[in-house]
Amino acid sequence: MEEKQSLDWNTDLKEIPVKDWETRFNWVEDPCISPDGEQIASIVNVDDMVFGVCVNGEVWEGEYEKAWKLRALPNNQFVACICQDEEWTLAVNGKEWSNRFDFIWDLQTTKDGSHIGLAFQRDGEYGMVVDDTPWDTLYPNMNGMVLGEKGTSAAVVQVESVAAADVAAFKRGIFSVALNGNAFEQRFLNVWDISLDEQSQKLAWGARVTREAYTIVLNGISWGNSFQTVWKPEFSDQGNSIVAPVRQGGKWKLFKDDQPFWKTGYEQLWRVAVSSANNRIAAIVSPTFGKWTVAEDDRVWPISIDTMIRDIYYSEDGSCLAAVLKNKGTWNLAVNGKLWDLSADKIFTPCISPDGSVVAVVIERNGACFMAVNNQVITGPHTFMADPVISLDAQKILVKGIENGIYKRRVIVLGNVIGTSILGAMG
Repeated sequence: MEEKQSLDWNTDLKEIPVKDWETRFNWVEDPCISPDGEQIASIVNVDDMVFGVCVNGEVWEGEYEKAWKLRALPNNQFVACICQDEEWTLAVNGKEWSNRFDFIWDLQTTKDGSHIGLAFQRDGEYGMVVDDTPWDTLYPNMNGMVLGEKGTSAAVVQVESVAAADVAAFKRGIFSVALNGNAFEQRFLNVWDISLDEQSQKLAWGARVTREAYTIVLNGISWGNSFQTVWKPEFSDQGNSIVAPVRQGGKWKLFKDDQPFWKTGYEQLWRVAVSSANNRIAAIVSPTFGKWTVAEDDRVWPISIDTMIRDIYYSEDGSCLAAVLKNKGTWNLAVNGKLWDLSADKIFTPCISPDGSVVAVVIERNGACFMAVNNQVITGPHTFMADPVISLDAQKILVKGIENGIYKRRVIVLGNVIGTSILGAMG
């Protein structure tokens, strides 16, 4: 909230030329724009096997053999994974972490940008590093890394080194979950889809306990029921309960705390979203084979999608639910059960105002980017666009895009471009 309030909402337009970067450097990678729109950055090649990061035309002091995964943090800093002398580390606004690794990947940050996590490999072993502090205990294999909002880190780890064909060891279970590097005692055949509660005090995950049985595990304690398979669990009721999609009797159902929760069985049910504001629960579901929709509190939307629903998102107050989908060959958005008219080649992550009254999303058509707000395209074409920002009062939107070689940061008053249709288009 503070960051949105501190943005410059009073300056209509700010511009930064970026076309000349193409002649200054051998090549320029895709741009990255800070949340406040004040900075634009790219990884640039300055010489043979020499890379740097250019921010608003100024290049970081460091020069690197390799650089990748440039990202703007929520606090408007830039980070990049960089390699020098065949060692990898993270650079934050040009300042390098002290630890060095054989390789790093899966860069994650908290919502406020106060914590940064990475997966790393060192001397053939794996772990996580958070804020330049690596795990003390490393493992022969690791995946499924997550970073909690308090800086807590967790991952699926292999706790026993075994030969490639040691089937007996696999049957005993060689996988567990490590919290801040410390593995739980329980072992499983497989583990995946770790969830952390908002306070980073509880962990839940899906696990395979026998060749044919799966269950949900909370802080190392398995549910009593076993299932044909399970998807990712999510915390609900302010972290006091767990909901998870499970397959039982050939149908997918939503269970809560090891008990049936939704009555309906579906052909598929996954990607559960929970609104902490009002405890509403939604999921992507398939009522019949090959058709997709969204169920909210076990009531399905009156739309049928033929290809896929990629993900769903709640507004902060839980009043608005948006789904990114592909139907009849094009990408689109559905909000509270109503399809928009975007027909896009690509669609990005929607931005929803806290009160749910405004939904904005970047789309791409024929290689050009546009901004759509409440089912109406309000600006474009652009050669590149970053995610928008909606003001707290839902009256303005910050649009960040490149036009004709110039990066333009615009503040648009929504009433001037879509007038009274802001609420009307939402239904």
